[in-house]
Amino acid sequence: MDLDKLSTIPRAKDAEDEKKETDGVDYSEDFFAKPAFLTVSGQLGGETHACALGDVYTFGPTFRAENSQTARHLAEFHMVEPEMAFADLTSAMDNAEGMLKYVVKDVLEKCKEDLTFFNNFYDKGLMKRLEKVVSTPF
Repeated sequence: MDLDKLSTIPRAKDAEDEKKETDGVDYSEDFFAKPAFLTVSGQLGGETHACALGDVYTFGPTFRAENSQTARHLAEFHMVEPEMAFADLTSAMDNAEGMLKYVVKDVLEKCKEDLTFFNNFYDKGLMKRLEKVVSTPF
């Protein structure tokens, strides 16, 4: 497995400082505040499977290492990632459209009570827009 060590802090010139690890990074100022390692192993597995099986999807945790001051920034989140062998841009766009329409249609069918609440108290046009996403080509 290919592991990439990452840090948002450049290597320090003087590694003798007590706060610095042996690799010269002061992790007290780093985003994760300790050494972190990321891998793309799930994506690599998906690419191999796509070559053999056609379109495949991976679902799992995704990580970001950049520090952000916004409340909406996530360091870790789950993401669905399609892998399609020998696909062109049109195929990728059609796949994304089909998946989005499938998810929105499923939410409209299975979460109607919640969506009605949001439509009535938060966004008056929500249901109409979601129904348009499902019924109208992009």
